[in-house]
Amino acid sequence: MSNLEKLTLSLRVRGRNSFIDGIYLHNYVLTQMPHLHTFIFNIVTDFVRINQQLKPSSDDIRRTFIEKGYHVDCSVEYNDAKGGRCHVYSLPFNIERIRYITHSFSGGMFMNVRVLHMCDLTHPFEHDLFARISHSFPLLSNLTITNIMPQNENRSQQLVESEEASSIIEYSHLVELSFSYASTHIDYVEQFLCSLNTRLPCLSKLHVEYEHLVTVTKNFTRNTTRMNCAKLKHINFRRKLGIIRSKDFYLYFEES
Repeated sequence: MSNLEKLTLSLRVRGRNSFIDGIYLHNYVLTQMPHLHTFIFNIVTDFVRINQQLKPSSDDIRRTFIEKGYHVDCSVEYNDAKGGRCHVYSLPFNIERIRYITHSFSGGMFMNVRVLHMCDLTHPFEHDLFARISHSFPLLSNLTITNIMPQNENRSQQLVESEEASSIIEYSHLVELSFSYASTHIDYVEQFLCSLNTRLPCLSKLHVEYEHLVTVTKNFTRNTTRMNCAKLKHINFRRKLGIIRSKDFYLYFEES
């Protein structure tokens, strides 16, 4: 490792007593690589138990990297039940995969990212966050959602009642969409499959709970979910045994 000149590091560390900041990274990692001249990184430290009186902010963490010569962005959040979480990454961001974006994602531009996992077990994901994600990851092709919290607003119902269709989000390159089995609220299936909320012109592979799909598509008869399901070629269910697929199912997903 001492002769390494280029390093791309994607790291998640859990259960520490402090965040991994620029000082720690420099003292314990980078000093062991004297020939390193290119360092690209994406580091998440979560479930961190930090002294209540010593809670560093995003600016505090960012400063420790800037002082070592690294251009970064950073987000820090605290939760009483799960402790602290810090996500810091080098700029420009040249990694193709990001895991564990939470509700606190503030934006940015990630042209190289193709695979994204959004995960938050304490706060819901709302429509405006998904709009930010679509803008920030314009070439995203694979998205996984993990969130057990219901959305605060049922946007589909509001649009039906008001007959408005503004602010529809489009994921132009999304090919594969996964809702973590038993760990994702049905609201997110509604958010993505209903064309009043989101448009998915290239979606061909879907991972979803069968019961959620039945409910959201109204037993495979709902027109406002038909558009986003039109190009599906593969649908994966966690529980395959005992599922009786109706005639409407096969008509709805003719290629699936």
